[in-house]
Amino acid sequence: MHVAQTMKIKNLLHLRSLILGAIIFIAAFVVLSDVLFQNIELVIKQAESIIYRFPVQGILLFVILSMISAMLAFYSSAILVPVGVYTWGALGCFILLWIGWILGGILSFVIGYHFGSNVASKLIGASRYTNLEKRINRHAKFIHILLFQAALPSEIPGYFLGALHYRFLYYVIALALVELPYAIGTIYLGTSFLQRNSIIMLILGVVAVLISTSIYLIYRKFFHAQEQH
Repeated sequence: MHVAQTMKIKNLLHLRSLILGAIIFIAAFVVLSDVLFQNIELVIKQAESIIYRFPVQGILLFVILSMISAMLAFYSSAILVPVGVYTWGALGCFILLWIGWILGGILSFVIGYHFGSNVASKLIGASRYTNLEKRINRHAKFIHILLFQAALPSEIPGYFLGALHYRFLYYVIALALVELPYAIGTIYLGTSFLQRNSIIMLILGVVAVLISTSIYLIYRKFFHAQEQH
């Protein structure tokens, strides 16, 4: 059973790395193509112009879309970030993105908390939910939750931990800590894209995959050690 659970987590890691690699590859391809980049840049400028006319609505929409990306498909934020960096600068975009991801995680936790395991298992997959139940319970220590959040795609832990009725404060703190470096890295990627710096983009992509892999190995080793006790 342990092997089966490990393989499922490993498959998630591979999927996350593949998606990240595909996004970096496509972005680098766009950066190296004058025609494609000019067209994308035009869209970004038009979006910035609209946000300039409707600043409050623009901020709310960006945060809401960031929330949705954290709940459904984390890497969809990559589409938003160049617009955000161009409009609000790197720091402003980082703050809005980080807030959006945290709010998305909180909302997924609330959904899991109030609608229970039936809804949560449908949202993240029944077999995946069952396997996670064997590793995490509502009395798990903070370090367990921190590793759990870091090792899995962001759209999974909130629903699962909410359904478990895990301690909300611990969850939010772990969520904020885990999302922080991802938000910083995503902003750097968006900035590098706007600057057409494909080398930095590729380096950041490799670093992200290495960090993700290292976190998974730590996660596997830690939980394996726990199971031995």
